[in-house]
Amino acid sequence: MATIISGSSGGTAVTTTTQKILQVVQSVKTDVASVSGGTFADIGLSASITPSSSSSKILVQVQANTGGSVGFSMKTRLMRGSTAIHIGDAASSRPRATTENTGTYSTNNNDNSFPVNIIFLDSPSTTSAVTYKVQYASYGSFVVYINRSGSDRDTSEYEARTASSITLMEVAS
Repeated sequence: MATIISGSSGGTAVTTTTQKILQVVQSVKTDVASVSGGTFADIGLSASITPSSSSSKILVQVQANTGGSVGFSMKTRLMRGSTAIHIGDAASSRPRATTENTGTYSTNNNDNSFPVNIIFLDSPSTTSAVTYKVQYASYGSFVVYINRSGSDRDTSEYEARTASSITLMEVAS
C-alpha cells in the first residue's frame, strides 16, 4: 500500500489517503518506428488494461526515446482509445499536445535523441478494457522516430538503439 499526501501547510501534510495498486500492465517497444508530417499518428507504443471497478483510476507512465530530422518539432499526445487526454488548452490554430520538443536548425541536431516522459492519473470510469497509447507528430515533411536518433549512424560510440515503455497501474479509490 502507498500513502498519497495531498496539500500542505508549511511543509506539514494536511490530508492523507491510502491507495492500493490492484494491477500493473506494461508494454515495451524495442523496435524502431516513424511518423512524418503534422498529423498525429500512432507510433506503436500502447497498452490495455481492464479496470476492476468503474471508480478506479489508472496511473499512466510513459518513457519514450525520440529522434527526428534536422529542424524538427516533435509533439506527443496521450490517448485513451480515440480520445486525446492530458493535452493543453485550445489556443487559435496551435496543436494540442501532451509534450513538445522543438529542435534547432543545427547540422548535428538529428544526432540527438530526446526523452519523453509522461505521468498522468486518469479516471476512465469503466470496467471495460481501455487502451492507452502515444501518438507522435512533427511538421511539414520532417520525420519523428521512436527508439533511434534522426541520423541513425552505424557506430559503436553513439546513436544507440533504445527501448520505450508504457506502464498502466490500476489504483483503487
